[in-house]
Amino acid sequence: MNLPSLSIHRHVLTTMLSAVLILFGIIGYSRVGVDRYPSTEFPLVAVQTNLIGANPSVIDASITNIIETAVNAVPGIEHISSTSSPGNSRVIVTFDMDKDVNVAFDEVQSKVNQVINQLPTDADPPIVAKLEFGASPIMWLALEGDRTMQQLNSYAINTIKKNLETINGVGEVKIGGKRERTIRINLNLDSMAAFNVTTAEVLAAVRNEHFMMPGGFLVSGTTEHMVKLDMEYHDPRDLENLVVAYRDGAPLKLGDISEVEDGMADPRGLARVNGELTVGLGITKIAEANTVEIIDEAMRRINEEIRPQLPPGMKLTVASDDSLFVRAMVGALEEHLILGTVLTAFVVWIFLKSIRSTLIIAIAIPISLFGSIAGIYFLGYTLNSMTLLALLLLIGIVVDDAIVVLENIYRHRESIDPDPRSAAIHGTAEVVFPVLAATLSLVSIFVPVIFLGGIIGQFFSSFAVVVTVGVLVSWFVSMTLTPMLCSHFLQVEEHTGGLYYWLERSFRAMENGYTKLLGLALRFRWTVVFITWLLVFGCTFFLKDIGKEFSPGQDEGSFMVIVRTPLGSGLEYSSNRLAEVEAIIAEHDDVIMSAFFGLGTSGRQVTTAMGFVRMTPASERDQTQQELIAILGKKFATIPGVKAFPAPIPKMGGQRGEPLQFAINGPNLNEVARLAYQLEERLSSVDGMGYIDLDLNLALPQYQLRVDSTRAADLGFSSRDIAEAVNVMIGGMDVAKFNDDPGDGERYDVRLKAADGFFKSADDLDRIYLRSRTGTMIRIDTVAHLEETLGPASISRLDLRYSAPFYGKPEIPLAAAIDTVRQLSDEILPVGYSLAFKGQAEEFGKTASNMIFAFTLATILLYMVLASQFNSFLQPLIIMTAQPLAMIGGIALLWLTDNTLNTYSMIGLVLLVGLVAKNAILLVDLTNQRRNEGKSIDEALVNACPIRLRPVLMTSFTVILAMLPAAMGFGAGHETNGPLSVAVIGGMLSSTLLTLVVVPAVYSILEGFLETIKNRLATRAVDKQTVK
Repeated sequence: MNLPSLSIHRHVLTTMLSAVLILFGIIGYSRVGVDRYPSTEFPLVAVQTNLIGANPSVIDASITNIIETAVNAVPGIEHISSTSSPGNSRVIVTFDMDKDVNVAFDEVQSKVNQVINQLPTDADPPIVAKLEFGASPIMWLALEGDRTMQQLNSYAINTIKKNLETINGVGEVKIGGKRERTIRINLNLDSMAAFNVTTAEVLAAVRNEHFMMPGGFLVSGTTEHMVKLDMEYHDPRDLENLVVAYRDGAPLKLGDISEVEDGMADPRGLARVNGELTVGLGITKIAEANTVEIIDEAMRRINEEIRPQLPPGMKLTVASDDSLFVRAMVGALEEHLILGTVLTAFVVWIFLKSIRSTLIIAIAIPISLFGSIAGIYFLGYTLNSMTLLALLLLIGIVVDDAIVVLENIYRHRESIDPDPRSAAIHGTAEVVFPVLAATLSLVSIFVPVIFLGGIIGQFFSSFAVVVTVGVLVSWFVSMTLTPMLCSHFLQVEEHTGGLYYWLERSFRAMENGYTKLLGLALRFRWTVVFITWLLVFGCTFFLKDIGKEFSPGQDEGSFMVIVRTPLGSGLEYSSNRLAEVEAIIAEHDDVIMSAFFGLGTSGRQVTTAMGFVRMTPASERDQTQQELIAILGKKFATIPGVKAFPAPIPKMGGQRGEPLQFAINGPNLNEVARLAYQLEERLSSVDGMGYIDLDLNLALPQYQLRVDSTRAADLGFSSRDIAEAVNVMIGGMDVAKFNDDPGDGERYDVRLKAADGFFKSADDLDRIYLRSRTGTMIRIDTVAHLEETLGPASISRLDLRYSAPFYGKPEIPLAAAIDTVRQLSDEILPVGYSLAFKGQAEEFGKTASNMIFAFTLATILLYMVLASQFNSFLQPLIIMTAQPLAMIGGIALLWLTDNTLNTYSMIGLVLLVGLVAKNAILLVDLTNQRRNEGKSIDEALVNACPIRLRPVLMTSFTVILAMLPAAMGFGAGHETNGPLSVAVIGGMLSSTLLTLVVVPAVYSILEGFLETIKNRLATRAVDKQTVK
């Protein structure tokens, strides 16, 4: 007893098996996570090392170069990039995609540990960390109000941050515009000169009088006491009583020569929301955590715990929220699922003219989808853009098998066997072979997608797995539940009037017309093949003109703005220029909800600001994100003294989001800079290149301290003494730690620095005094001076060579922009200097080869499956003639709808390889059956193909209508769903129409040729036998 017979005879078992699929699907749906992207693990490892006060050149030579050289020995590295900036070295190691990130982390950590002793002794230990996909904050909060910045900072760090960091799935809460509480000792240089006090004496006094050390335990008999050696001051006002020296027998206290202030760290950055000063809190999630769940819990805590306890005058607002786009995208795809299901059921009803038949088919949709959702949950995936797109595609696919089974059972009931049970058994048995072949054909297409390399493989593997699970479930349903339901509920009705009668007459007329067309096609079979090949080659016209890019831009409702002022600009100047950028953004308050900017934050220079702009929901505005970015880009270009670029938000923390990223690399930094400026000038004159941002910072105004070491030694002090005094007075130095008693659990820096206003130019160096070996006060400008120079603000490297990174957002397709950059760079780059693409531009080059691999492997696997199923080496070739016919429509419709050839549309074209094979399988299989009954080739084709016309059209139109809502560009995320859907729809349209004509013609030619050879061989064998 085969599976269909068992399901018909054991209908309760069949029902329970389907119920199990639904039950597990409901459980999975209630528990599955919701996110924007599939969980993706990119093997990136970062090494960060701090050396406070060191300039970029020193960082580059003494830290970055050593670490890069060490980690370069780790196997599997694709790129090593680094940035050396004041006081900081950051090295990012990018590994091949098949490298396990945990192994990569351990290997990098090991190599770094081996060279720690080669780093400067005063450098902080290197911090090795994995960079995660989606490591940018998923939510930004803004704390503002009529309080001091110190109060806002303290409350954000000590209360809000600690509350949010306990949410399950939160990795870190970043503080934007952070200025830590700092006890500032503001030295009065005039008072110091009057009392003959030097910087070294103040330093020594603070270190000797304000400290803490362990005291151990005093044991006495059966008791012991801990000895507390806490010599620190725990009230800033008490610090003023710290004795610095004695003058004329009286103590000279710290308050006599300075002002002790309970203040904040030096102003090296700020944060603003909608132009108002604020403290930002950015919530980042750990890998595989649920974005929507985290933000839901964050909003619950904000509304129920944080906001009710805010001090009067403080206000906490949401500046950006990634879950809004995730919810909108998921909601849009769920609407598409419902609409696609309705349209699919409508197609089935039109063709079958029966409510019962429609319901039997429609039942296959939720069961197959619930089975797929169960697979999503138990395989550890989330409901995201890829898995939801897979479910959308499944709506049109999962009914195909049920349609073929039901249509054949209906035909048996109508004209062969009126018994419901017998017709169900025999009708299903007749199509077991083609349904299985079609299912395995689809599975063979998705297997290569699962094993695709690069980022594409990471993204689309879950898509392919979900579709594979859904297709297998739909096959199971079509072999069990569908025949069982048909045996109990399917009715054959005769309609003598009304809509159903008119529909039947129309289908009969269509079948008759198709029979005539088929006769012509078989009569002029070579002409049909010739015209088909002309159409295929004509498709290259569309392929040549169609735009090509890695991924289409999405209207996410949020984007970033990068603002840069000239090197050497102060915080006040940069803040004023940023205000002009904010003013332009405020002009678009009809489509913008908020704009959050951080200037000089996250370790950036005070000349660089990074902003996040949040737009109103897409349903409430007519302007798309891309249109607004284009408008803002033109307006920003009119602001003097600043460069501002609106760009997509990067998916990788610490990276930029522009699609065009590349760099010029070489052994000499100055020559790299010269070539980069030359290339920038040429690119700026090319139409359609958009903005080009050359992130090269080599002209930072600097003061270099020059010391007359001979004279200094003669006076009794060293170069270190001089440098330390300059460092304290101009730059400031953290000399101790401080905490309140009772405290808040935090330790704060005690910072020693000259009070504001004492140092305005290099000439003010004469305000600093040192004590000579004879006790005389010596002005520091007698042994040292500040020399004005230009130096790098940051030094970039790529693959151990100096690098000049470019970022751009071209208006022309990415492929054309890449070709332009490559052509212009070839014209100017000498030997030893090279061009390297990064980000999307680099992945775009890999995508083409990955897709060719997937397409080739899918074709080979499809041939192997079909050859095994049909037990023929020739007939798979007949079926596969439908593939180029699908490419015609897919590429042509992409061109007509102004879509590009991108990752998503190329995946759609790969899917067509399997989707269009199903129709050809139906035609070839029934034709083979008719030939086995004794009919000639053409007779079998004329008899079989019209019978299969309705199921072919039904299966094709169900796929087309299921994908139609996404293709029409409704809802969030349509920019990526649309191209895939358009490619599938175009391919299904062209292949369906042409397959019905071309496949029979090719079948007739090849099988006729094979039959002729067999007949000749048989005749020769008979002749030889006769001669004998």
